Amino acid sequence: MEIEEIVATCSLPPVASAAVRSIGGDFSKRMNLLAAAAGMSDGEFVASMVRNFGETFDDCDRRGLKRVMKRSPMPVLTGLKLIVESALDDEGEAIWRREERDAGRDCTHY
Repeated sequence: MEIEEIVATCSLPPVASAAVRSIGGDFSKRMNLLAAAAGMSDGEFVASMVRNFGETFDDCDRRGLKRVMKRSPMPVLTGLKLIVESALDDEGEAIWRREERDAGRDCTHY
């Protein structure tokens, strides 16, 4: 349910902005810079990536992301950060997909 919670809440720019500030540090600085370059607020920028993820994620994403989130003391913020970072990843493959594949779990996605 936490992944659906991230998508439902962080698809809203004010909530996404508050989450970015909660994560803070380099992540927050990077989101502000990238958002400004795109002519958006940090909340609009992050919310757009979360909405896109919400429209495209599958069972593999759900399993893998949940597995990574369980290892965190702040699973929802960790999940948000991973969703955003995977959207910005030049390799085009989310870290949780690599972990699922490397563990031998079926994670075919076309």
